[in-house]
Parts: sequence; C-alpha cells; structure tokens
Amino acid sequence: MEKFHLIGIKGTGMSALAGILKDLGHDVVGSDVEEEFFTSKKLKAKNIKALPFSEANITEGKTYIASSCYKDDHVEVAAVKSKNLPFYYYHEFIEKFFTVPKIGVSGTHGKTTTTSLIAKFFEDRKISYLIGDGTGKGEGGAEYFIFEACEYRNHLLQYTFDYLVINNIDFDHPDFFRSIDEVLATFQKAGVNSKHLIINGDDEYCGKISHPRKTIFGLKNGDIKGKIIEEHKEGYILEADARGEKYKYFLPFSGLHMIYNFLAALTVCYLNGVDLNSLQDKLLDYQRPSRRMEEYFYYDNVIIDDYAHHPREIKMCLDAVRQSYPDKGIVVIFQPHTYSRTMQLKKSFREVFSGVKLYLAKTFTSKREAADRNLDAEVFRVFPKAKKFREKSLQEIKNLRNSVILFLGAGNIDKYIKQLL
Repeated sequence: MEKFHLIGIKGTGMSALAGILKDLGHDVVGSDVEEEFFTSKKLKAKNIKALPFSEANITEGKTYIASSCYKDDHVEVAAVKSKNLPFYYYHEFIEKFFTVPKIGVSGTHGKTTTTSLIAKFFEDRKISYLIGDGTGKGEGGAEYFIFEACEYRNHLLQYTFDYLVINNIDFDHPDFFRSIDEVLATFQKAGVNSKHLIINGDDEYCGKISHPRKTIFGLKNGDIKGKIIEEHKEGYILEADARGEKYKYFLPFSGLHMIYNFLAALTVCYLNGVDLNSLQDKLLDYQRPSRRMEEYFYYDNVIIDDYAHHPREIKMCLDAVRQSYPDKGIVVIFQPHTYSRTMQLKKSFREVFSGVKLYLAKTFTSKREAADRNLDAEVFRVFPKAKKFREKSLQEIKNLRNSVILFLGAGNIDKYIKQLL
C-alpha cells in the first residue's frame, strides 16, 4: 500500500483517479477549495477526505499528484517541491502508473459519455477506468485501462495508447489554442502515440488524420457503419454494419451525438473481441455519467442538468430535448465557462440560443482566468435578450409549467437544481 495526496482532488479527472487508487488498496487523501462540487459526493462515497489547501498538508511519506492547473506558485505544489518529495502532474502519473493496454477516448466533444459506454460494454472483463465525471474504478490485474484523454494544453500528447478514439475535432480552449489548425495538429500528433486509431469518418477534421492502422466509424462513412431505422421520442432503432456483419440495437437516448458515441464504443468492442450481441442488454442497463442529461421532474416540467458549455455541445443537447419533448417549451439557465471561450465563440453562442428563453449566470472562470467585473459585463452584452440569473430567479422559474428547464455549464450551476426541487 502506498500513500497518495492529490492536489486539486475535486477536479473531475482527479476525483476519478482518487477513486481508482482507493479501489486498488492505497491510502488516498487530497486537498482543494472548500466549495462543494458534484464530484464531492463521489469522494465521500469512497471515504476519501478533501482537506482545505494548506502547506501543513505536505509531509513526508506520500506521493503527490497535482491537477495541471496548479503550478509552482501554488502553496502545496511549492511546498512539495521545496521538500523534494515524490511529485507528478495528473497526466504524468497516469502514463507512468497504468502499464496495461490503454484505451484512450479523445475528441472535442463526447469523451465522457463514450468512455462510460466502453466501460459498460467491457464490464464482463477485468478493467480499470477513469471517466471525466469524477467516476473511477480500479481493479487489480486489470486487462485494460479505459480513460478519457483531454487535448487541453496538449495533455493528450503525454500518453501512449493501444487504442485511441477521436470522436470529433472542433475549435475550443481559445485560451490555449489559437486556431482549429492547432487543435488538429494536436490530435494528429496524438495519433502517432497510438498503435490503433478509431475515428469518426463523418467529421471533417477527423478525416484529415492519417494513420497506418485506422478504423473508421460513422453514419455516412466507415468500416463500422450505422443506419437509423426508426427515430422515436425514446431513442433510435439502429442497424450497425461491422464489416459485413449486421446487428440491430435500440438506443434508449435521443440526439444524433449519442449515436456517434455509441458507434465509437461499438468499434472499440469489435476490435477487442467483445460479443456485439451482448451490447443491447447493457444499453438498457446503462446509466449516463453525472451531469450528462440528468433528468428531474417537477409537476409537468422536466429539469435537465448537463455539462454542455461549448456551442456545439449545447446544440446537441437542445436537439435531443426537442426530440424527446417536442410539446414542451424550453428554458435555459446557462453559466458560461471562461471569458475567452465565450468571447471567441460569441457568434455561435448567439445562434445556438436563438429562440430560447435564456437566463445568464455569472461566468465560471475556473482556475484558468481571474474574475473580472469588466469582462463579466462584456459577456452579458453578448446575450442582450437574456435575463440575468440570480438566486431569486428560482422563484420565477418555479412558476413555469409544461417546460424543459436546462441548467447548462461546466461550473457549479447544478447547485441550484437542489434548491429548485
């Protein structure tokens, strides 16, 4: 048994990693800000303590793992380095620690859901997995490590993969990437670090990635090709053609993006010899990751909690809602995630919220940007028809009827759902 201390343990990847290490029998503790996030309950469920940041937390006899957003000026990182204690950043530790075959899931959108689908489909095998909603499972003697691999700050390039999924490529993280070409270059380089590449054949930029061992999935193009037989409020009947072998599935979720997530997971199964006939029962038993179209009900309203914070993700979410609830009005409470993303993609944000009743919360800056009143005002000007969301807005929202009420954003906007219910 080793002792680990995770700096920034409430982050989605970090809390999942903490869970894995705990499952493997290690002594795990961590530190973070005192604010509660949706990952906090996952840590509590595994009896993992999250202490307030303090230099006093840093003692000998432990290995320290830090979230990549905490640099040398952070009180705990500085203390670890000054004492010359064992130290890794999150992505460095994952590459070193997990030596079994690695299945990585990347792409700008859909990583968390696709990773959770693969983990579900592989549940009959011995696996460890790290899902980007804070869920982690560690199993001794695992055959595979299945994990979400993010492109932000090129962390994706720190890993080696046996299989790498690229769901799609879109411009995001404008605080780091300057153009879509830079994003594409990162995914191309990541492909070099993978023995086998699995890509979306219907995505414009995925199609530009070359690799000697590449398997393509899609609805229009692919070695693994899907065909929609029927579309319902409850989901889809889908036929999947796996290089000539045909299978039929009922997908119990709405939105075209979910079909692509499923096809990506199915392709991983196909390449690793998972019985494709076994997937239907697992689909019916599948639970979505936290904050991915989580539904609650209030009179004749549906309240949805979703992590969507990029215009393309928001469009996917709204399209799925319109498919499932065509007769209900739509109200969105949106918390922007970083000033840079909102300002860089403001035209797309305006378009995606066109025709939707919108409440706009204050920007969640995370650790990437400092809060700025002037930039807050600039963001509100991007959405001139939106109402400012304040806690007292909940009373007005409570009076809605026959509506789908969406709480969207990658920050902590979900905390208001409990109050509303």
